[in-house]
Amino acid sequence: MRMVKLFIMMVITNSFCFQSYAQYSAADLQRLLTIPMQYTVFKTSEKIMIDGKGDEKAWAQARWTPVFSDISTGHAPDEKHQTKCKMLWDDNFLYVYADITEHDLWASITKTDSPVFQDNALEMFIAPDGGTYNYVEFQINAFGTTWDLFLPRPYRNGGAGLTSWDINGLQKAVHLSGTINNPSDKDKGWSIELAVPFRSVMMNGSKNPSNGTIWRMNFSRVQWQLDTSDGKYYRKKNEQGRVVSERYDVWSPQGIINLHMPERWGYVLFSDSVSNKKVLSAADEKLKLQAWKYYYLQQQFLRENGKYASRLKQLDKLFRKESGTKKQKRGVRMYADEKQFLLEIFLPFSKQMMILDDEGEVHFNKK
Repeated sequence: MRMVKLFIMMVITNSFCFQSYAQYSAADLQRLLTIPMQYTVFKTSEKIMIDGKGDEKAWAQARWTPVFSDISTGHAPDEKHQTKCKMLWDDNFLYVYADITEHDLWASITKTDSPVFQDNALEMFIAPDGGTYNYVEFQINAFGTTWDLFLPRPYRNGGAGLTSWDINGLQKAVHLSGTINNPSDKDKGWSIELAVPFRSVMMNGSKNPSNGTIWRMNFSRVQWQLDTSDGKYYRKKNEQGRVVSERYDVWSPQGIINLHMPERWGYVLFSDSVSNKKVLSAADEKLKLQAWKYYYLQQQFLRENGKYASRLKQLDKLFRKESGTKKQKRGVRMYADEKQFLLEIFLPFSKQMMILDDEGEVHFNKK
């Protein structure tokens, strides 16, 4: 019975994640080849009270992210459903404060480690080592109910979320501006405050962040369309009686409806001083995207031919919509046979070799 329950949880965990190897259109690939967002999180010496209000002086000095936008297109939401967040850190915690505009406060799930995303919710994803494996997913609704998971690898590469894993020592609070589950009034929204202990999310004995550390992260707002009946909210259904699909607005747009593509998450730079220093080299990021382009195209080639392409020219034929594809010097080298491949490209700014394999795992080696 326990194994059956685990299987069910794996299936319902963000069901959209299984779109990972759907057919990519030219528009999909164009969006997948945009540079992710970046954010500098500043260090604070002020004690942060986790009450969901974010009213400390340190929070007033922290920078907001841009308003979250549609997960695939990057289009802005309407004014009734805007979301933004900000972050701080000290020696022990990453602090997160999110502000969510919502005129109909609603939640139904009260049991911890249940599929919270089936309510309106905020999701957070953290890859402390900056890679695509070994990352954390966290969800919270307006009741403050949470679901935290550890993923050794993405679903697209055969991964499964480990629900039994917990962010030990997590501090959380939700503040409501309105009345929850009351359709008779108009609410303003809700806010979330989190203190994430570094010791609970660092992997393989890694040290806590210090000045200059870079994580990969993303945030998502899950929003369902609601109907009311007998003074209660329900998820809206279509003419066929099926629940209308949710909308995902995110900090760093993924390019397609799949949050479990860590290479599409934003960059978060830990800084101990106020600075306008950029996290990224645009030139290096464009080169990384070239490697990922061929990774995505290899998945498409495998789906269509039952094997991987052995030469880059075979993959170029699948996608010629990118500006400059024919004239641009690739820079990517590929070693491949029918069952596996390896992509590598040199990043001149960081003086690293990026290595990406057929299982979606990425490594950066100093030259």
